[in-house]
Amino acid sequence: MTASLPTVTPLTAYAALTTRSDYGFLLESAEKTPSSDPDGAFAPDYATADRHARFSFVGYDPDAVITVSPSEVECTTLGGRAAKYITTSDDDNSSGDVLDHLRTAMPKFPRVGFPDDDRHRLRGGLVGFLAYEAVYDIWLNEVGIDRPDTQTPDAEFVLTTKTISIDHTDKSVSLVLTPIVASDDDLGSVYDELVAEAVDVQETLAAATPPDPDEFIQTNSAAGSQAEYETAVRTAKQRVLDGDIYQGVISRVREQYGEIDPLGLYASLRDVNPSPYMYLLRHDERYIVGASPETLVSVQDDRIVSNPIAGTCSRGSSPVEDRRLAGEMLADAKERSEHTMLVDLARNDVRRVADPGSVRVEEFMNVLKYSHVQHIESTVTGTLTSDADAFDATRATFPAGTLTGAPKIRAMEIVDELETTPRGVYGGGVGYYSWSGDADFAIVIRTATIETDKTALVSNQADTTAETAPATVRVRAGAGIVADSDPASEYHETEQKMDGVLSALELITTETTEMTQTQPTQTRIDTDTDTDTDGNNNETEDEETDGRTNGDMKSESSRTEEVSRWQFQCLW
Repeated sequence: MTASLPTVTPLTAYAALTTRSDYGFLLESAEKTPSSDPDGAFAPDYATADRHARFSFVGYDPDAVITVSPSEVECTTLGGRAAKYITTSDDDNSSGDVLDHLRTAMPKFPRVGFPDDDRHRLRGGLVGFLAYEAVYDIWLNEVGIDRPDTQTPDAEFVLTTKTISIDHTDKSVSLVLTPIVASDDDLGSVYDELVAEAVDVQETLAAATPPDPDEFIQTNSAAGSQAEYETAVRTAKQRVLDGDIYQGVISRVREQYGEIDPLGLYASLRDVNPSPYMYLLRHDERYIVGASPETLVSVQDDRIVSNPIAGTCSRGSSPVEDRRLAGEMLADAKERSEHTMLVDLARNDVRRVADPGSVRVEEFMNVLKYSHVQHIESTVTGTLTSDADAFDATRATFPAGTLTGAPKIRAMEIVDELETTPRGVYGGGVGYYSWSGDADFAIVIRTATIETDKTALVSNQADTTAETAPATVRVRAGAGIVADSDPASEYHETEQKMDGVLSALELITTETTEMTQTQPTQTRIDTDTDTDTDGNNNETEDEETDGRTNGDMKSESSRTEEVSRWQFQCLW
């Protein structure tokens, strides 16, 4: 069934449809741009190829929510027909880690009616986040490390069968419905339900207007103690000098309190720092708003991809200056050695689930440019073994070495020792497992977590008080600590790394006259946030890395009319 539809942008579609449930998502992309001269210097071989920028996805009214916590796996039914086919590990008494639980929960049915171009397009499945604290279940329990108390589950994913797919290449908008149909279902009734849903969505979007998000009315703020952070840096530096680790990533958090519209923050961040992975997840009273430049893991058919980013320089005022700055960065021995170390980590991760001899560094130390900076990036690939799947690939690559340090297990132990608050979603992953078996996850950096109606701890040197804020906005950043790190410089680096999200927040902020700022002593409270990790004063992926905006991301008024195709695929 095909129906024409006045153009809607991803923001309009999200605002119009996600009011139907307390859960929904918006996933977008902006192009990466090679840092190239007229002769192609620094340009990757695939410079003209699609770089994650073709599709935007809006998910609404999911069938169920799967929440994996340290003590249980919970399935919350939201009314969809697919929910009754979810099996949790608690139901079948199976064991395993958080990724095993997610695999068990995902319904398994043959796919019928899916088009041949299905690969690497989200047509339903599991969409959500994997928190950093999942490392305790996946890795650190093997070495006897106790997890901190946290309010953030190790993973939370919606099971979605209703997805708006916006193709920025052919200027089309599609509603993709992927119901699960059992052998005893009345096919006529199922079809009628799908048609009714398509007509309802068509009418809703035809009547939709561009959203006008509210501002952030800030009442208070808090920042992690500089003295405590610098003490942690000195300890991590000593571990490097002792030969315990090569690098360790130590992070800290900022919190702001007040009334906020998460869509307003997303729209601001999208304008300020467009990136290859942009996401807005609503999970009841928790929102995750981010713009990440880096892939955690991508699986398409039997191909697994990891995308380490390390090494940063500023953009120049002209193409010639861009080339000069990129050349200086590539000639820097420290930048090259740290990038090579992270590429080696990625190769080792991919090798865990790849056929012997299939691991390749397809692109090594290419320079790609964003709106404010240029980065050194590499691409590591492998062929997934026949007995492994996307969940295994996630396990092998999680967490990214750029968010922990190296070697990873020992670095994670030191992070546990020195960081005084849980990381939450920072350093984890946001993405999806599709019905096709594919997956695509971003590293959670340059991200804010918004929690509404929560009690926040507002502290200073003298005392700690609790206040109930309409919303708490958390942003996190880290620095890679090496042998010659300077504690004060590393602290200021974390401040700079939080600027991307905080500047987007500032653009929509109205302060109250009684607003104050405090520096809390750090106690283990839950903090979901974003940043990236890098070596001594060498910015990596959580720096202000802003992707050049996709040419298809135009204002509501300037977009031309697109054709909307209603597509039906079923799982039987």
